[in-house]
Amino acid sequence: MLDTLLARGAPAILEAMPQIHPALLSPWTPRLAAAGLAVLAVASGIDAPLVEDSLFWWVPKALMAVEEGPRTAYAHALPATVAAGLTPSTTPPQWSAGLPDYAHPTVWYLWLAGWLKVSQTVTMVHLACILPAALAAVGFVEVGGRLGNRWAGLIPLCMPPVLAQMLRPELDLPLLAITPWALLAVLDGRWRAFAVLGFLAPWMKEPGALLVVPAALRALRERRWEPRVLAPVLGLAAWGFLHGGLAQPERLPVTLLEWLRKDLWVALRIVLIEQGRWMLLLAIPFTWRRWRRGPAAGLTGALVGIWIVAFATVGFFATRGAADLHTHVRYFLPGMALAGVLLGVRAPWLALPGLLWLHASSPFGPEASRFGTDAGRAEKASAPWIQARLEDGETVWVGSYQAAGLTQPWAGIVETPQAGFRIYAMDTAPQQVSIGDLVIVAAYGEPAGRLERGLVWERTEQWTVRDATVSAYRVTGFRPDATPPDRTGFPSSAPVPPASPVLR
Repeated sequence: MLDTLLARGAPAILEAMPQIHPALLSPWTPRLAAAGLAVLAVASGIDAPLVEDSLFWWVPKALMAVEEGPRTAYAHALPATVAAGLTPSTTPPQWSAGLPDYAHPTVWYLWLAGWLKVSQTVTMVHLACILPAALAAVGFVEVGGRLGNRWAGLIPLCMPPVLAQMLRPELDLPLLAITPWALLAVLDGRWRAFAVLGFLAPWMKEPGALLVVPAALRALRERRWEPRVLAPVLGLAAWGFLHGGLAQPERLPVTLLEWLRKDLWVALRIVLIEQGRWMLLLAIPFTWRRWRRGPAAGLTGALVGIWIVAFATVGFFATRGAADLHTHVRYFLPGMALAGVLLGVRAPWLALPGLLWLHASSPFGPEASRFGTDAGRAEKASAPWIQARLEDGETVWVGSYQAAGLTQPWAGIVETPQAGFRIYAMDTAPQQVSIGDLVIVAAYGEPAGRLERGLVWERTEQWTVRDATVSAYRVTGFRPDATPPDRTGFPSSAPVPPASPVLR
């Protein structure tokens, strides 16, 4: 049944479309549709609170750029805007030693800074994401055109991680915007354009250097030496020289077998199977002939392949055990989006079921969908209640993630900084909490496991936004097997800084 629909029904529908409306023939129709949908995707979350890395690192670095101007690194201190909302007791451990230097290029921070100079609000942060989101969407439409169907370029807009990234002002968004345009330059043999875009790509984020692979393959296919093939590598080297070093892998595989069995498999699962993306694989038999027409499919597939292999090798968590299976899905987005366009060139509609997972929680963390945005909205809903309890003189414990949002108005959770709460971290012992205290457990990421195992509590309030919840618990006692406190009885004030910058 499905084979018949793919082989006969889908081509018939596509052939009939121009008769339904002549505008579908115009190449501008899918371009405008993609740009419009991308703008709508950002606008739908224009007030969405910031969470995780956007909250802890990337926007604070942009705020530091506002205050200090262009620099090669924004680190080892906190911008005055961030510090103004903090007290010694409400400073999250992540900020106790200042902002870390993850060695990423500063282009994105400077772009955000230009918007934050107008107004230091979450709305301005999201407005800064509109242009890169639209550029990415139209770029994938153009790649779809080279593969034979511009409408296939709308497939990434049916992928929850791509739509989620449009509301996450992180370095992966500008990389997602520039990658399809650099690939287009390769597919068209426009080496001058590729030299410029390829050099700039790692200045968005270092993985842009992977664009050297399809460029090199194009040059080999043409049997010519083209020095501009090396532009992405030269761009990465230039940044490393200017900064004085590059980000290091978060971890490397222990053995080849472990990499094949765990890391690579989970990477393939994320890119090709999760959230209904496996449906695109059903179209491979009917797309094969189109792939064989020219080099576009091969070069696009090469970039997809190297992207998967690279991030299955560095910065991935698959071998850390089930408890830490929260990978950075955003690492895979350029490869994931291009894989979708490539696979769905004959049947783009197979990507539509992906929208069913748009707000669903995922074992791969909140950046796999807009669940992260919902988690931020749930935290925002809980903020007035927390403030009221603090004003009543109660002791309220919040996790370090939520604590950061409660102290920073620009994050979109509170209008004025809250103070007076206490912060729990991974090493907070249950005995530090008193009977009658309130403990807030947010939707995702908070280190509440040790408290959950050691405390007896009952839920008093809950705030829910789709799959995301924030719960308030009243402590009523201690479990007999509660983990005893360490020698000091208190958690450490700051995490141990990494020996070298790592991928984020």
